[in-house]
Amino acid sequence: MDRISSSPSKLYALLLKLRPLEKGTLMPFSGELVHAAWLDWIRRAAPDVADMLHGGNKRRLFTCSSVQFPVPPDKMRLAERENVHLPLDPQKTYTIRITLLLGELFPLFYNSLLHFNMAESGTKKLPFMQIGKQQFLLEEVISGNDDPSGWTGFTTFANLVEEARTARLGNPEALTLQFDSLTTFNRSTTRETGYGKHYACLPLPQYVFWGLIRRWQDLAPPHLAGLVQTEQIERYINEEGIIIKDYELKTHLVHLVNHPQEGFVGTCTYHLRGTDDDLTEEDALPVRRQLFLLMLLAFYTGIGYKPAMGMGRSRLV
Repeated sequence: MDRISSSPSKLYALLLKLRPLEKGTLMPFSGELVHAAWLDWIRRAAPDVADMLHGGNKRRLFTCSSVQFPVPPDKMRLAERENVHLPLDPQKTYTIRITLLLGELFPLFYNSLLHFNMAESGTKKLPFMQIGKQQFLLEEVISGNDDPSGWTGFTTFANLVEEARTARLGNPEALTLQFDSLTTFNRSTTRETGYGKHYACLPLPQYVFWGLIRRWQDLAPPHLAGLVQTEQIERYINEEGIIIKDYELKTHLVHLVNHPQEGFVGTCTYHLRGTDDDLTEEDALPVRRQLFLLMLLAFYTGIGYKPAMGMGRSRLV
């Protein structure tokens, strides 16, 4: 595990184009199934890494999307709400998005993929992944920053910091987050209030950024982790330095394997108010740029509850 912990500080977002081996059906929201299939694929390539990823749920070193069907978004949303299983056609391709939050996972994936391709016998392709009961072939892996979907790319933590440091921010600066898959926030608490936990269905700043702060401090290399200051961000949010200015949000519902899950999808525009005069140290980031940095990070980590299982897919638009 030492070689994993010392891996380069890189982030990757990949699209995997898959083709089913035969006709069948699949539940419309399959994030849990893709999560399990991805771990099974890694386990065949590197069992020790798969055990670390499966056991390290608190760290969540990758995210998986649900299977993306080639159907209009409105039809997809309706199928998710009603849990109408959708047909799989071997003549069509389907997409899953994987993000890797640990640098060494990418060369592991690349080398495993290379060996997998070499193992294919003759003209018969081997199944790449089994999602639920359905087997899929791998058609293509897309990793570049220029894919028209806007959901692929790669970067480093240092590059994210440089982008946040050099961005031209107005007063106020309007920044819009897109919540592309069902997003929600688990508001469980250790306090004995008597009300129990609930799932918040609004992207209030205090919900969005608390999780992103933890992800940055957990994933970023030590010399960059301290750039995000929890107390500064908490004060800025409490003083309403950041406010919601506009939104196009809809409540939504998906069906997980064992239960339905409520949340929302859509876009939300935040105004980051004030200036960057609070810069006190040469290597520090003003609080508005810390929030901008966390929004950039969300492209890879997702936001909110269960991003490793298809929820919370988000990006700055």
